[in-house]
Amino acid sequence: MLISDLEQIVIKLVEEGVFGDVSYLDLETDETAKGAQFSSDLSFVTLIVEDSGKKEIPLVIKLPYANPKVRESRNLDAIFHNEVVMYKEILPTLGVRNFYPQMFYGVATNGAEPDKDILILENLKYKNFLLPKTRVFLDIDHIRVAIKKIAEFHSFSFIHKYEDKESFHRMTKRFRDIVLPPEIEHEYDVINAACIERGIKPLLKDNVSVDLLTNCLSFLKYPNKTRELIAFPEEPFGVICHGDYCNNNILYKFDENDKPIDCVFIDFQFSRYGSVAIDIFFFLYLNTDAEVREKYWDEILKLYWDTLRKCVPNRISIPSFEKFLEHFAERVIYGYTIASFFLPTMMEDEPYDGNKPEVKPLTMEERLEKALSTGGEEAERKLIDIVLHLLDKDYIRPYIEFCKNKKIES
Repeated sequence: MLISDLEQIVIKLVEEGVFGDVSYLDLETDETAKGAQFSSDLSFVTLIVEDSGKKEIPLVIKLPYANPKVRESRNLDAIFHNEVVMYKEILPTLGVRNFYPQMFYGVATNGAEPDKDILILENLKYKNFLLPKTRVFLDIDHIRVAIKKIAEFHSFSFIHKYEDKESFHRMTKRFRDIVLPPEIEHEYDVINAACIERGIKPLLKDNVSVDLLTNCLSFLKYPNKTRELIAFPEEPFGVICHGDYCNNNILYKFDENDKPIDCVFIDFQFSRYGSVAIDIFFFLYLNTDAEVREKYWDEILKLYWDTLRKCVPNRISIPSFEKFLEHFAERVIYGYTIASFFLPTMMEDEPYDGNKPEVKPLTMEERLEKALSTGGEEAERKLIDIVLHLLDKDYIRPYIEFCKNKKIES
C-alpha cells in the first residue's frame, strides 16, 4: 500500500479519536526504522498531530499480503486474525500490559474484506526497546532476560485458569486453526522432513547412535502431524504461547553498560493455546549455540521454572520442576524440527523470500535443493550440534516413547 493510501486511513482514524483528542498534521515515513516480516507487510511511519502543541507518534502499520494466492496458500488470513485477537482481546484479558506494544487499531475480517485488514501499533524503538545486535545466537545475558520474561508471561495463564477456568478456555477458542491446503501441507512436510534429515544423516554416516536416530527419523516423516501432537496443550501445562518466540520477535532494553535488563514481545501471529514447552525450546534451539547450551542449559530450564513459580501465587498449584522436565523431554525435539527449517535461513545475510512478486517461483525440486543448501556447511554443523545435544541430554528416547504412547505411526 502506498504511503498516500495509508495517510488517508490514518487521517480517518485520527478524526475518529483513535489516537486521542488530537488533530492531524502529517504522516512521515520513518527511514531510520526497519523490520522483516514473512506473513505481512510492514510500514514504519511517524504520525504528527496537534495536541496543545506539535506531537509525534511513532507507529508500525501491518497489513496482510495483498496477493490472494499467497494469503490462501499460507492461510495468512487466519494468521492475521490470530495476531489481532491477541492484541485486542487476549493480551488485555490476561493483564500482561508491559509485555507488548500498544495497539491503537486493529481489524481482521478473516478474508471477507482483506482491504480492511490492518494493525496499527506503537513503535517501541522510541521507548528504547531494540532488537539485539546479533541476528541469531544470543549470549547468556540476553537469554536469561528472555527466559524470565516468557516464564512471567506464561504465569498469567496459570493464574487466569485458576481464577476463571471457563473464561480462560473461552478465550483460547478465539484462535483460528492455521489449516493449509493439502497440497501445500504436503510440500511443507516434504521440505521440512528433508531439513530434519540434514542434521541427522551426517551422524548416521559416522555411525553415531544409528538405531536410536533411525527410529527417531521414522517418527518425523510427517513433521506437521507430529508437531501438532507435541504442541497440544495437555493440562496442567497448557498456556497461551507466543508461538514464534525467537530473536527477531524480542525487543530488549539495555542499561548504560549495554547489558539487557528487560524485554518485550512483538509479532503474535503464531500465538496459540499450547504447551509451556513450545516457547522455551523454540527460543533455545534457534538462538543458542553449542557452547551456551553446554554451559547453561540446565540453569536456563531451572531459571524458567523458578521464575514461573515465583510469579504464580503460592495458593495456586503448579506441577513440580521434575514433572516439567519430564513433559519438556518428550517434546523438546519440536525445537529441532523448527530450527532445521529456520535456523539456516536466519544465518543467511539476506534470507530468501519467495513471496516477493519479483522473485521467480521455484519448482519443488529447486525448493528442496535450496532448503538443503541454505546457510552452507556452517548451518549444517549447527544442526548437527543440536542433534548431538538431544542425544547428550537423552531427549530422543522420551520422544520415541511419547510417539508410541500417542500411537503416532513410524
